[in-house]
Amino acid sequence: MIFVLYGLGFPVFAGAFEFADDTHGPDVISHPVGYTGLGEDLIVTVGISPSSPNALAMEVPVMNVIDTWNRLIPTTGNIKTNVGNIQRKQFDFESVALHELGHCVGLSHPNLASESGLFDEDKNFTRTTVGENNTFDLNSGVDGIVGSSDDIRGDDVNLHWFRKLDNNPFEIGDVVDSTTYSRNLSDLPFGDFFVTNGDRDVSALFGVQNTEAVMQQGIFSGETRRSLTADDVATLRLGMSGLDRLADTTDDYTLTLQYEGFTDAADITFNFDNQASFASCTFSGAFLNSNQNHFVIKIASISFNEDFLWFFNEELKPLASELPVTTIFVNNTSDTLTLGSGERLFLDVALDSGLSAGSQADYWVRASTPLGTFWLNDLLQFVESDEPVRAFGGALMDLPLFNILNTPTNGLPSGDYTVMFAVDDNMDGVFDGTFQDVVTFVISL
Repeated sequence: MIFVLYGLGFPVFAGAFEFADDTHGPDVISHPVGYTGLGEDLIVTVGISPSSPNALAMEVPVMNVIDTWNRLIPTTGNIKTNVGNIQRKQFDFESVALHELGHCVGLSHPNLASESGLFDEDKNFTRTTVGENNTFDLNSGVDGIVGSSDDIRGDDVNLHWFRKLDNNPFEIGDVVDSTTYSRNLSDLPFGDFFVTNGDRDVSALFGVQNTEAVMQQGIFSGETRRSLTADDVATLRLGMSGLDRLADTTDDYTLTLQYEGFTDAADITFNFDNQASFASCTFSGAFLNSNQNHFVIKIASISFNEDFLWFFNEELKPLASELPVTTIFVNNTSDTLTLGSGERLFLDVALDSGLSAGSQADYWVRASTPLGTFWLNDLLQFVESDEPVRAFGGALMDLPLFNILNTPTNGLPSGDYTVMFAVDDNMDGVFDGTFQDVVTFVISL
């Protein structure tokens, strides 16, 4: 594998939002081209330079990343390898384009990244300024995982907005604004020392595998990251809460990215012009109406370098389903299956949250077995109960594929098994099973 960092064009500013730094202040929130401080439906146009090399090959991936940012669906398991025909030494254009487009609408890296001047894993500590001692204080704490909640950061000034409820960058609530998110360490949950970021190694601490924020700098060749995580969605939604940083008030805005085709006249253009060492968004901005806490992007363009092996996805993303779709698989199939003695039993669930992404819901997994009824609890353990036991309560987010059981059939009694995966259309702790799927299998010993 070859590890290459995403580039960031000049001018470079640090923070979960661009322009948040020592110069402009740590509280700065940046907004896309055209925001005036009033409640509005903001449309930002995106195009491909018609003279660019790879112009035709870019079109489908660019349309896909526009759709991904417009949907704002939080997902887990977004790190994938061996997708389509991507080769080990190729870099996925769509994944990199998704990241760079995030920069061009005002989002920065949640980690310190290469612009910090640090190297290797030190770049994955959570975004800060250097503080009064003029140096980054870097200690990964007892768990040894960089970017986690027990990091010791001295007088470094945090720039990353975090969820006050649990400091979890992989979950999101109904309300995203300054009442639910903060960058002040005094708002951290009890026992947390510092703000976590959406790094792939940190995700495992929250029971989420193969997940990394799109805005986290760095990607491996041969892998894709084509969907957003909760941290990506929350950061953009925080900006959309407007100047007062409160949701559902008159200064809120919505953001729609609009594809303009092959043109140099769009608000944001993609171009293989070799102006970047790898890929970068070059932008400028200004304070909004002399408001010292809000910047607006004025000019933005995205550059790519031809000297890398790029993979261009040719599959246009399908339209989002209106309602959530749940799926459950036994040994990679939804068909009825018979398993013998000594075979392994795998259960996986998938969820397409559709247009309901972000809505609060209850998640349930029920297994009807020869031994009785079992429910998956929040520790991912099946427990016997005649009453429903909830597996999870929180925002609906896309689950491409999530393993809930991996066990040999030895010790399981012969007979018929039926397992249901369901989500509700609310989060009240009461089993409704509004959207559900079942799979059946037989164990024959």
